[in-house]
Amino acid sequence: MFDFFRKKNNGSGAEGDAAASPATAGDTSDRTTRDVLAEFTSAPLPDAVDGLLFRVSMADAVHPASGFEAYAARLLSDAEAPSLRAIAVEHPVELRRLNTTDLFWAVFDDSTINAGNRATILRIESVLDRLALISKVLEDGNGAVAASTCTEAQCSQADWQVLRSIANDANDYLTAADRDNKLNTQYGTTGARGGNWDLSTRLATACEAMVLPFRLEYRFVCDASTGTIVADVSLPGPDVFPKSRYDAATNQWIDIAANRPAAAAAYALRLGALIAAASFGTSVGVTRVIVNGKEGSIAGDTVLSLEFGRIPFTMGTMAAIRDGRFSAPDTECDPGTLFDLLHLQSHAINLGADGTLQSVDPLPMNLQVVRTPVAEDDRPLPDDLRALLHADTVRDLDVMSEQDADLGARYRAIMEEKDDSLLLAVAQLEDIVAETTKSDEENEAVRALREKGVTVKPLYCENVFARYLTSVVESDPTVRYQRVSDIGQAARSSLARIYRDMGDLDAAEAQARVCISLAPTSAPAFNDLITCYAEGEHYDRIIDVAKDALRVAVTGNDISYVFYRLAFAYWQTGRLTEALACYLRVPEASPMGEAALRERNDLIGEMGNQVPGNEWDPTACLRTAGVPLAPLDDVMEVVGKALVLLCDQNMPLAAAPLASLVANTQRNDVLHAVAASLRQGV
Repeated sequence: MFDFFRKKNNGSGAEGDAAASPATAGDTSDRTTRDVLAEFTSAPLPDAVDGLLFRVSMADAVHPASGFEAYAARLLSDAEAPSLRAIAVEHPVELRRLNTTDLFWAVFDDSTINAGNRATILRIESVLDRLALISKVLEDGNGAVAASTCTEAQCSQADWQVLRSIANDANDYLTAADRDNKLNTQYGTTGARGGNWDLSTRLATACEAMVLPFRLEYRFVCDASTGTIVADVSLPGPDVFPKSRYDAATNQWIDIAANRPAAAAAYALRLGALIAAASFGTSVGVTRVIVNGKEGSIAGDTVLSLEFGRIPFTMGTMAAIRDGRFSAPDTECDPGTLFDLLHLQSHAINLGADGTLQSVDPLPMNLQVVRTPVAEDDRPLPDDLRALLHADTVRDLDVMSEQDADLGARYRAIMEEKDDSLLLAVAQLEDIVAETTKSDEENEAVRALREKGVTVKPLYCENVFARYLTSVVESDPTVRYQRVSDIGQAARSSLARIYRDMGDLDAAEAQARVCISLAPTSAPAFNDLITCYAEGEHYDRIIDVAKDALRVAVTGNDISYVFYRLAFAYWQTGRLTEALACYLRVPEASPMGEAALRERNDLIGEMGNQVPGNEWDPTACLRTAGVPLAPLDDVMEVVGKALVLLCDQNMPLAAAPLASLVANTQRNDVLHAVAASLRQGV
């Protein structure tokens, strides 16, 4: 492992002297600690890390390293930072600085990386976060401080101050219930004060604002009916805590690796108190909080389960936090003292012989929030949701469960062999369409509704969001919808494409129109008709169809795809400014982004590079042309109302997709956290 202590002319007493003394007076460097930190985001992270380690290793009396940089190198070396380069070759890592907390965030593909490499990246991220917090401690509110004036001893002292003080802001979180919660209102619908949606958005807001030295991963369940919040939180392992510490009495660094498990356990208890404060601070109606600590990540084993009662916490635990006992220096590695200060109602905690937290069973939750899969949830919807969603029970909203696996396999086999004989494939697909249509018509539950005089319409949904948008296309609240066969719709869409390939555009158009009629709330359902018209160069018709698609489009990819097709149609009909305005609404990062950029440049070339001036407003241009600017307000009003009401009615799995949609639309991290908690629970 790289050792940054291999310095030139490093004498036997250099370690203690470097720690205790600031840089030499001849050092005219005006670099601040902020400048040192900024370098980690100005270059590829492996280069920035290795660069700092190299500079410190080459330092001498003439060109000394600052104490801040030396301490940074010490922590990075302990975190095995030099191994980052090999990881980053296979798994690119981008380091960002968060505007909300001023902390660092390592961005990488969590789905492809193994646990060991992930842990290494997060160790390095935590080192940088600790350095950022150390810098704030050294500044002490007086502005940037020169790195050369900081000793390693000061940095070590500040580091431990950071680690033991994470719960110091607990009172600010505890008293947050009286503050306005802007996220409680979504597109015109406001959740009940102290209801599940209000609690969830308040707690996520608090967690996202926490300034912590280690990444916080969390999930939670808010149950307003029982006044309970249960939160799962990730806990840092012992290996990320300081390995050595400067001892002023002996003027040297001492090995404290044996204290790391106790330091980690103490941190876990402090974090539990902070999460409890944030949970109680969501509403005076919250009287019980359970915090489950997960080893290393949110997916890790439970190693801590703490139950807090509101009054013991507010009267006992908070008193210790306010008067400083909870962050006293002698509690840095003393979880026993901290445990006594928590005044817990119940707990599950087991420390090993070395002080390491051991796996435990989480405490019972006893919640009324039901997490039955949507397809199996027979609970009735309240009247306002019945009218809004044209559904009577939660399971009526299911469009994602598997229907007929054998039929699906049969369809895939047809498509794999279709090139051998298109005519045979057409006949086979027509058979599937006929069979599924008959099966849908003979559905007993649908027949029973129709016998009662209820109008039941068929509905196919390209995605889960489309099921919630029926009131956008149907004004009669008494109408109900029947989920039709997914395979039947796939067969119709395939028939449209095959007929198009065979040159029979009339037959292709007929199938495409049926697809739209069965999926009026799904923007992708309009794609086959758009492509059919493109084959016939009926670009004026594409414009009309694309506008219809945009009226129900809600996801970013669906919206950008329709604008991409609409842009080309406007181009081909000579409406160049409208075409340009449409191309500008296709993000470069979207699936059609590269193609849209290429075509946009070609369009500008055709315009003689005479693009509209600064006074031109692309959005106003599209409005004038009658192009819906998806997602539309009336659509998102439906989404917002359904989301808030479903959440408040203890129907988290039905609400979760809508929370994800709203989070993506608003690009809001708090809402993403709420969506994840609704979807996954604890």
